[in-house]
Amino acid sequence: MCCAYIAQHFYKYIFSYVLRTKNFLTFIIFHSKIILSIKEETKGDLTMNIMIFDTETTSLDKPFCYNVGYIIADAETGALVLSRDFVCEQVWHNPMLFTTAYYADKRDIYVKAMRQRKTKMDKFGYICQQMIRDIKNFDVHSAYAYNSSFDEKVFNFNCDWFKCNNPFDNLPIYDIRGYAHHFICDDDFKKWCEEHKAFSDSGNYSTTAENVYRYISGYTDFVEEHTALADSEIETEILLTALENGATIGTEYKAFRTIARPQKKTFTVKKNNEIVFTDECDTIRYMKTTNTIILKG
Repeated sequence: MCCAYIAQHFYKYIFSYVLRTKNFLTFIIFHSKIILSIKEETKGDLTMNIMIFDTETTSLDKPFCYNVGYIIADAETGALVLSRDFVCEQVWHNPMLFTTAYYADKRDIYVKAMRQRKTKMDKFGYICQQMIRDIKNFDVHSAYAYNSSFDEKVFNFNCDWFKCNNPFDNLPIYDIRGYAHHFICDDDFKKWCEEHKAFSDSGNYSTTAENVYRYISGYTDFVEEHTALADSEIETEILLTALENGATIGTEYKAFRTIARPQKKTFTVKKNNEIVFTDECDTIRYMKTTNTIILKG
């Protein structure tokens, strides 16, 4: 029977004995041996804490950030360690700037969250300092975001603008979309997209966080809230699902905007403004050397 088990289940009996006999030397010796044994048993048993984060901004070109949300979780167990949500004071109190935001109509959501103390308003510099402390205190090894290149751009832009330390200067960031593409978006996902008409504007299979979460959760009517913490929560579920399916934490998997979907297109040949040939095909290829058009599909 391991010492950690003994400590957990019999410690109170040892302490009771010490109180009755006043033999505190025995207690000190026993306590020291137990602590040393536990440390030896758990040596190398480190948590693999990761950060999943999201941002909401006023625009794409000059992405002033008005909302930052993040989750710290144990990648091995999926256990939630910490979650925080912030509204950026500088943008919130600039009505002309905030009303340009894509989701400015969600202002009431933030007001309600702040009243309930679920969201805290602070300056962007403080938000970054809090993230840096959390990364250090919870021994975070890596960070993750869906379409991470944009969120990385947001922090680079705002940290430069507000002259503050960037919490990701020494922390690698990985794109959750890449994890989804390689470990979730399989043939069954494509069938699901066909069934639920989950296509991009170009007609390919849509791999937005909203659609991937709909697929893994079975909640087909789910609508992404587009607030930082709420989006971080569904992105955490996507990442953990990918890990369960065999993904390796701290690995960069190539992400794509969409997954190609075979589509029939109509090919028409006209002569003297009259249609002489028409047919459906998947692709069209023109061979210049032989003046040949190849229809596939």
